[in-house]
Amino acid sequence: MDIAAVASALMAGLLSFFSPCILPLIPIYVGILTSDANAEKLNLGRRVAHTVAFVLGISTMFAILGFGAGALGGLLNNSVLAIILGVVIVFFGLYVAGVIRIPFLENEHRADMSKIQVNGVLGAYLLGLAFSFGWTPCVGPILGSILALAAEQGGALPGAILLLFYSLGMCVPFVVITLASDVLLSKVRNIHKYMPTIKRVGGILIAIMGVWMVVTQAQNLAAKSKTASTAEVLAAQGVSAGEADTSNVSSAWKNVVTVDLEGNKHRLSDLKGKPVYFEFWGSWCTNCVKDMGNLSALYHEHEQKGDVQVVSVITPNYYGEKSAEDFKVWAQENGVDFPCWLDENASLSQYLNVSGFPTSVFIDSEGNLAKVRVGTIEPEELEQILSELQ
Repeated sequence: MDIAAVASALMAGLLSFFSPCILPLIPIYVGILTSDANAEKLNLGRRVAHTVAFVLGISTMFAILGFGAGALGGLLNNSVLAIILGVVIVFFGLYVAGVIRIPFLENEHRADMSKIQVNGVLGAYLLGLAFSFGWTPCVGPILGSILALAAEQGGALPGAILLLFYSLGMCVPFVVITLASDVLLSKVRNIHKYMPTIKRVGGILIAIMGVWMVVTQAQNLAAKSKTASTAEVLAAQGVSAGEADTSNVSSAWKNVVTVDLEGNKHRLSDLKGKPVYFEFWGSWCTNCVKDMGNLSALYHEHEQKGDVQVVSVITPNYYGEKSAEDFKVWAQENGVDFPCWLDENASLSQYLNVSGFPTSVFIDSEGNLAKVRVGTIEPEELEQILSELQ
């Protein structure tokens, strides 16, 4: 999950708080949370307890919604779906900004607050749940945008976390106003005159978020189609798997800095002293994933011997690969136990003219490029090539 998605969720939550059908009723909710059944003011401790319980009630429902959206997105995870969701977000944003009309979204649903009372912390929690149920139709376009973004995350947990940030954006001003109600309620009423501007700006930001989602996913789709499989790439270039021509490879590859999954940086020019074997591969590449067991065995064997350094290279966001954060999650879920270095700008793959996945690169003990092989290499042949580097 990237910072842009989190920021968008926070912004959407804040915009939901200032929506025309929630903001006018803030004084009523504040009154319920800060007074007892006899309309007596509660002390600060009880006000804090009621407010926190109320916020947890809201967050529970939104987290469940995000969990469901993320799980569905994970089942249907593909760039075409993400592009469709991005277009939906653009339309929702333009609707919120007042640029277009979507009639079925203009039906307003308000809850009857006249008979509601809060009896203790549990009552405040249940009120929060009721709030999230009752006002979801009111903030539908905004919430729908964030649910679409949650589905695009491709997993239930990231979707739930994103909706918790949405809830945080809605609840923080709620908490501040409730705990300082005597001072701030009058200020809230004065915000009404700025509501058209707030809606317009917020809607434009949501639309921009949708455009960003469409553009990034379209780029990802193009990259995936470019490197759908090793066989297709090689066939398109009229070459067969085997040794690649390294005569025109610049030594600039040595200066590329990669980052491992723990965030440590590695400069390839520092890999002198022992031979190095690294393999370009991808989580999307069927042959690469099938060969993970061999790569793992190769790494552990030579780590124990201390004779050859074995690593692998991933190009996040390029050639159809996941983002760095998503790959880290995927690697953990799939038991990847060998070093993975992230070629974050695909600079290393470009300097080495990588034409297909997997591609094996052999470096001698002096740090010089010895050989590049395209395609899967059988373990026996791979060991033979490594022995020649000694």
